[in-house]
Amino acid sequence: MVSLIDTNIIIRFLVRDNEEHFIVSKEIFEQVQLGVVKVEILSEVLMEVLFVMTKVYKIPKNIVIEKLKTLLLLEGVVNDDKAICIDALNLMQNKNIDYVDALICTKNTLQGYGKISFDKDVMKKCEK
Repeated sequence: MVSLIDTNIIIRFLVRDNEEHFIVSKEIFEQVQLGVVKVEILSEVLMEVLFVMTKVYKIPKNIVIEKLKTLLLLEGVVNDDKAICIDALNLMQNKNIDYVDALICTKNTLQGYGKISFDKDVMKKCEK
């Protein structure tokens, strides 16, 4: 069975601000790393983690992005959209756009979707 992982599990693991929750989340991610536990990390969860860690915990965006890419690459993370999530995170780093805009750009490039937006900056940044 595949489980959906919630934002607070990821944040407790990455921030380690609650030792009891950190220990539990660390055990979960160790099992995910080994592929014993299968999880999906929703794009919406990634977006929420990015927001909380950069705005609340004031962790630099590039550090958060690298940590999230590392988690996505664990053996037990079985997202169908793993490549899209990682590409969107890379685009965030390289083009300095937010995650949702990066997803739009990535889906445009990798899946052939069109883009409709009033935001000319996003339209321009989507061009490679």
